[in-house]
Amino acid sequence: MNNEVRKLSNDQLLEVLALSRDATAIYSSDNIVIEMANDAMIDFWGKDRSIIGKPLEEAVPELKGQPFINMLRNVITTGVTDSGDALPAETLINGKLQVCYYSYEYRAIKDELGKPYCILHTAADVTERVLGQKALEVALIQKEALEREQVLNEELQEANFELENLNQELNLSQESLSQLNTELESRVQKRTLELVNSEARVRHMLADAPVAIAVFSGKDLFIESANKKILEVWGKTDAIVGKKLVDAVPEFAEQDFVRILNEVYASGKSYYGNETKALIQKNGKTEEVYSNFIYQPLKDQFGSITSIMLSANVVTEQVNARKKVERAEEMLQLALEAGNIGTWKINTITNEVVLSPLLKQIYGINVDENPDYEGIWNLVTEDQREKVFDKIQHAINSLGHCDISHTLKRANDGQIIWIRSFGKMIKDENGILNTLSGVVIDITQQKEDEQRKNDFISMVSHELKTPITSMSAYTQLLQAKSRNESDAFTATTLDKIQKQIRKMSTMINSFLNVSRLESGKIHLIKSDFDLEELLKDVVDESRLTDSVYNINFDCCEAKIIHADRDKIGAVISNLMSNAIKYSEKGKMINVKSEVVGNLAHVTVEDEGIGIEEQHLDKLFDRYYRINNNQTKTISGFGIGLYLSAEIVRRHHGEIWAESSYGGGSKFHFTIPLAQ
Repeated sequence: MNNEVRKLSNDQLLEVLALSRDATAIYSSDNIVIEMANDAMIDFWGKDRSIIGKPLEEAVPELKGQPFINMLRNVITTGVTDSGDALPAETLINGKLQVCYYSYEYRAIKDELGKPYCILHTAADVTERVLGQKALEVALIQKEALEREQVLNEELQEANFELENLNQELNLSQESLSQLNTELESRVQKRTLELVNSEARVRHMLADAPVAIAVFSGKDLFIESANKKILEVWGKTDAIVGKKLVDAVPEFAEQDFVRILNEVYASGKSYYGNETKALIQKNGKTEEVYSNFIYQPLKDQFGSITSIMLSANVVTEQVNARKKVERAEEMLQLALEAGNIGTWKINTITNEVVLSPLLKQIYGINVDENPDYEGIWNLVTEDQREKVFDKIQHAINSLGHCDISHTLKRANDGQIIWIRSFGKMIKDENGILNTLSGVVIDITQQKEDEQRKNDFISMVSHELKTPITSMSAYTQLLQAKSRNESDAFTATTLDKIQKQIRKMSTMINSFLNVSRLESGKIHLIKSDFDLEELLKDVVDESRLTDSVYNINFDCCEAKIIHADRDKIGAVISNLMSNAIKYSEKGKMINVKSEVVGNLAHVTVEDEGIGIEEQHLDKLFDRYYRINNNQTKTISGFGIGLYLSAEIVRRHHGEIWAESSYGGGSKFHFTIPLAQ
């Protein structure tokens, strides 16, 4: 089994972060460079994706003079996480600087030495909540002001009564009484004007608030007030103010909102709704609207409920986005099940293993069982464990990925099956790369099909070798006879036949070698020999058989290697043959060798049609051929380079290609020098 967890690609990580409801960004260096920001964070700043890679102070200049840049620098310097709630910030919204409120966290991400190297910034816009709270506070202030006005009026009435008694008792002069009344009237008018202005300011603020706000009065729930946002949500105009809620928005009569309002009015307890769905009639169509809201009872000075305030934050887009993600996850799970693909992940620190039910089925494990790491490891057949272990450790150590095909013994019936496991290192919920995650595919049928195909190819190749050998012998006899009889035409024709026979023989041997490679029956007969002499022999043979090409090779100093001479010669011949096949007659083919460190480095360069970049990493795959208008007339089965790569790798060397379409190709391989 592959103990690795496939790591998500950068595109996939970005996609996941882009779908987060929380705004997220990543900064690096003391200049607070924006390494990544999802759409929610960019929307907060009022920018576009061109700011990625810029310092935050340059990308969002309106933050200058605000504390955030210094706060971030402090986090990257000290490594101490900074967080807060409802912090005001001036941001650019629709081209205007506006004050909004945010809950935030600046979390330092540290390397293995504990040194911070970047900051993960998450934020949530709580402006609507803060404004809602302030709206409630203003409403309470207004209520208190009205109560104070009532008390003041009562005090004034008592003062007037006392003044009248005092006038009667003391017989004060009319002029003094008039003056006192004038002063009192002035105070009342001033106080009344202040209250009127205060109420006007509150109503104006609530009317333009981004939060949907309405007030329902009395048990019949008359709409006392409704701001622009709530009218927009309901699809109504201010003509509904003064009407009963069920008359103004009749679709609510069949939903739970009126019942809940009645319960709030009766109990005096606030009611909170989270992502609650409402069906709203707009332009003759029913729309689904989701909101987070509160029904807050409002009381008079005697504690009696007089009205209920609704404050709602519309979250339809967020809910729809989350549902879209959930549907995508469901489709992914369906695709995995349809493809009989199991998933797994392993914590590389604790060795905790998590297997999907489908993977348990592939491994022959009861779905209710949760085997540990050692139990899974014991299912891998002994002959494959070292290879599997090495690839898993390489993926963990390099924080990369792995692709392993190996045999496994099913837990329930002991059947040996072939599986292919893809894994990748990914981050956990804390952003730490400590999880190997991936998928497993049962490739038993594919392996059996390949074996049957290899057996067939091996059988056919063996059967063809005898007639091909006989044809070659008869051809050689006819060649000798034609030369004795000075029959130039027959000699030339037989030379061409002999060349084609050699091609067929090479092809048959290649098929046999593929079969031997995959069955583990190919053996290397190593000896010390001069690679330079082998190169000269192969080049001389190519010059003789393909004289229309200019083959350049300057023999250098001896390069002694310990290898299988015949198989290394087959590698060189294959590279030379490809250079000739894919070049026009008369073109130059350069062969050279050099010593690099403790390696012999051979290069075969041509001036042929070249190879497009997307094909370079697949050239050495079995049966891989490039199909285009220029190659469709060139013979081949895509096994020459595959065999060459396997031979070089079994000699602990490397093979690779460099090319550009239309600019020729360079094929390289290295072999260790003899000790």
